[in-house]
Amino acid sequence: MPDKMKHIWSSDRNFNFEEIQDQRYYLVAEHNDLITKARHDLNARELKIMDYVVSKIKPDDEHFDTVETSMYELSSVLNIKRNGRTYSQLADSLNTMRKKDFFIYNEKEKSITMTGWFERAKLWENGQIELKINEDLAPYLLQLKGNYTQYFLDDTVKLKSKYSILLYKLIRESDKSRGSSITILNGSPEEFKTWLGAPQSYNYGRFKQNVLIPAIDEINLKIRDMDLELLQGYRGRKVVQVELHNNFIRNKKI
Repeated sequence: MPDKMKHIWSSDRNFNFEEIQDQRYYLVAEHNDLITKARHDLNARELKIMDYVVSKIKPDDEHFDTVETSMYELSSVLNIKRNGRTYSQLADSLNTMRKKDFFIYNEKEKSITMTGWFERAKLWENGQIELKINEDLAPYLLQLKGNYTQYFLDDTVKLKSKYSILLYKLIRESDKSRGSSITILNGSPEEFKTWLGAPQSYNYGRFKQNVLIPAIDEINLKIRDMDLELLQGYRGRKVVQVELHNNFIRNKKI
């Protein structure tokens, strides 16, 4: 990143007249394959940035419009401190997301799409930002008629860990009853490691201690309608099946 960008923009201000608080309750909608079959290494901040950009998409959009925002708006919506260091980090994140590899498997076509998140990112010294989502993501974000998941941007903004964010999305995707019954997410330890992008060197014990339990604890603490419980299936002493139950039920009768 050029040295000129490593300071707070002198005329930094909010260029959007929408209420910042209102934007946190925009809905993020994405195809389920983007949650369960995509493979990437975005960190927590980059995941939140992507959710923020996706929340700008309208249900009837037929193509990706250029998203116009600002450092002021982005840092405010994501609830991070506004200063020169943060702005420099946000600029670095946008540049990284433009270049980071993204893979998604299409089971029907038996194909893998290899692409990046943004087609381009443009920043001005006054803090303005223009972002254009890569067109390869259109089938997973535009004109969604079924097999998609939606959630409030505010939920992922609350979560600090990338593992918590990814697990949260998996639980939302598994909730076919929309909270009217217990939601169950199940898979093998290896599947959970892949879904959450955990280091492949982790055995299950280390994965559980360093990734899964902290993510469950953070979600239970911060997400109002989630009460996750971990269950494990054994073959001998080895864990071969992992189940997460969301025991929260809307309008539960006492």
